[in-house]
Amino acid sequence: MSMVEKMERKQVVVVGAGVAGCTAALEAAKLGLNVTLVDEHPQSLATMSLDAPYFYGAGLPNILSNRGLMAESVFGSNDLLIECLESGVDVMTSTCVWGSYRPGENSTQLTSGQLGLADEKRSWMIAYDHMVLAPGARDLVLPFPNWGLPGVTGACGGSALLDRYKVFEGENIVILGSGNLALRAAQSALRAGLKISGIVEVAPELQGDAAHVAELKATGISFYLSHTVLQAIGKIKVEGIRIVRVDDNLAPISGTEDEIACDAICMAFGAVPNIELAAVTDCKIVFDAARGGWIPATDQSMETTQNSVFVVGDGAMVSEAMFLDPNLAMEQAKRAARTIAHKEGLAALESGNTPDHGTSLYPPWAWHRSLVNAGGLDVMVCQCEEVSRRGLLDLSLPRYLQSEVRRPGGGLAGLSEGGQASQDLVKRLTRAGMGHCQGKRCRDHSAMLLADNASRELSAISPGSYRTPVRPLSLNVLWADDETEETRRDWRTWIHAADGIPEI
Repeated sequence: MSMVEKMERKQVVVVGAGVAGCTAALEAAKLGLNVTLVDEHPQSLATMSLDAPYFYGAGLPNILSNRGLMAESVFGSNDLLIECLESGVDVMTSTCVWGSYRPGENSTQLTSGQLGLADEKRSWMIAYDHMVLAPGARDLVLPFPNWGLPGVTGACGGSALLDRYKVFEGENIVILGSGNLALRAAQSALRAGLKISGIVEVAPELQGDAAHVAELKATGISFYLSHTVLQAIGKIKVEGIRIVRVDDNLAPISGTEDEIACDAICMAFGAVPNIELAAVTDCKIVFDAARGGWIPATDQSMETTQNSVFVVGDGAMVSEAMFLDPNLAMEQAKRAARTIAHKEGLAALESGNTPDHGTSLYPPWAWHRSLVNAGGLDVMVCQCEEVSRRGLLDLSLPRYLQSEVRRPGGGLAGLSEGGQASQDLVKRLTRAGMGHCQGKRCRDHSAMLLADNASRELSAISPGSYRTPVRPLSLNVLWADDETEETRRDWRTWIHAADGIPEI
């Protein structure tokens, strides 16, 4: 029997145990389907330090290494996940999905979709009949001087720490942005007992829901409108933030600098859908700024261009309304589950249009341009590979090529028009996006820099590709088995036979 024939097969696999994923799993189980729900939380401290899937930032509290306590927090903060367990859903936690494969020209041996799964000890493959992706959204990171200090986090990462893990390293926080994502982060901080030292917004007016803004204003929080960030203050951790007022051209106004004492800074510029799994599943990806940028193309039932592959929740789109109203994501999830049930002959076909989900604030051009104007070109874009804005635009060579003795030939201007708009090509030349976070910190800012440099719309920038594994894995997890005795004995032969190199 082949390995494919022996592989465990699932009727419905749901990836992600947020509101959308749990709702899809519950609805599918209620309709009589066998459901497996996979979620990567609670994550290990080592995995979280790689900023996957959120921008947690440096300086994560050591208590996160207490796996039992973190598991208790994760389950205790997710009533829908408990309901899934009680409803007979096969729940797999602390398990990431690192790969997705479909039958095709290069995989003719596959008879159905397959997923690569991994926990802390091993990786394995499963087959499935239907898949619902509910991977959520990730933080949109825009750098400023000293953004690598412990205490700087993203809104998704910060909210996960506060709401899901119930731990946070900091007491006084400044939030950058005033859209509904920022307002939601502020509410999470207040529920956890943190002091909000200020909310900074580059626009001249607040961006989020008026009712939620009024609630926050009633607490006495200070709002700094028409301001951007000059730098985070601190040597070994965040001790404050320096901001400045901007003019109509988003340039800093000299003499208007201000400092706010804080020990945490939350980037809430925006969030973008996690599309890695949809992309490697070969679903069609399209650009829609109103829904958060690059997203999987879906129909009214949230089915992608791949048969029986669905994407729901923030992984399908983000909008200002969805940040505050979970019912929108839940409706998507139910539609997907009912469509699967119809395919299996268990339910009538869902009809009607999906509800209006509103629009997003993507892309945050005002924040991007104000931060470039205030911080200059020597700010680090890619922390992993130490590539600055200037290095990206100049196409500076990677450090391992001893770039101090080799100069770039004309920077981006030396490339063709297509090359200037290719994030993958720039990545290969500079290594920006090749680090262990797999581009989650720098992908969006890099694309915006390229668009500004070429005076193009962001949709005209060819985005960087995604490849498996879409989650960082250690080699002993990716392949935990030792080599065979035959390999030990004959490795020189099989590695060099084609070159005619004799055995030693």
